[in-house]
Amino acid sequence: FFGGALKLRYQYMEHLSMEILDAAERTGLPIGAGSVSIVLKASGSDISEAGAGRLLRSLREKGFLKKEGFRGHVITPEGSKKLSALRKAEQTAETLKKLLNSSENIKGHSITDILTARKAIEREAVFQATKNATPKDIKRLEDIVERQYIEMKRKSYFADIAAEFHKEIVRIAHIPLLNIMYEFIGLSVEWHNFFIETFRISDTPLNVSHERILEAIKNGDPKGAADLMDLHMADVIDNAENFSSQI
Repeated sequence: FFGGALKLRYQYMEHLSMEILDAAERTGLPIGAGSVSIVLKASGSDISEAGAGRLLRSLREKGFLKKEGFRGHVITPEGSKKLSALRKAEQTAETLKKLLNSSENIKGHSITDILTARKAIEREAVFQATKNATPKDIKRLEDIVERQYIEMKRKSYFADIAAEFHKEIVRIAHIPLLNIMYEFIGLSVEWHNFFIETFRISDTPLNVSHERILEAIKNGDPKGAADLMDLHMADVIDNAENFSSQI
């Protein structure tokens, strides 16, 4: 009970922080407790002027706002980063809810259950793919990893490339049932986009894992590739669970 209450309070405080930082960024002018109270009430949070003042002080102490004399508070570069992270987390939470409600085959299952099933499929897939991979197959995987690095450096969208890496491994395994099971779970590009966002939120490098798996495949090490895929999927599960526990 208490854990659930603390979680709800944390979510509420993060929401209030986003509203205040958003107002500070949008106006570009110093904001005070009075204006913050009005903004929060307009968005459905009945916070008094005194309460708004405490929230401003808390954000200032964290380095997200700075005070400009008696004029009020303005957002700092760190505050802009925090606001961007809060917006992204909120968008990712909405994405997760939509995915869980729209994927017919996985309705009613938790994100942990879905990813645990995927981990078992992909571990076996990469084990078999390493034994079966031809030079042409390896070249395709190398091209995928290279394209992913290029898009990461550009800070561009690359969920489709990340999905392609995993699907290519399942294809190279040459076991039709593994492919059927993978597709049944319904891990679309939208799912990969969600996973990528959880990696960004937790500031975890993503493509490094893909590159290590590729190296094990190139070295003809099925067990090594399977162990690396296991670690990669464990990271995916941890990030998704950590994110899900906060929403």
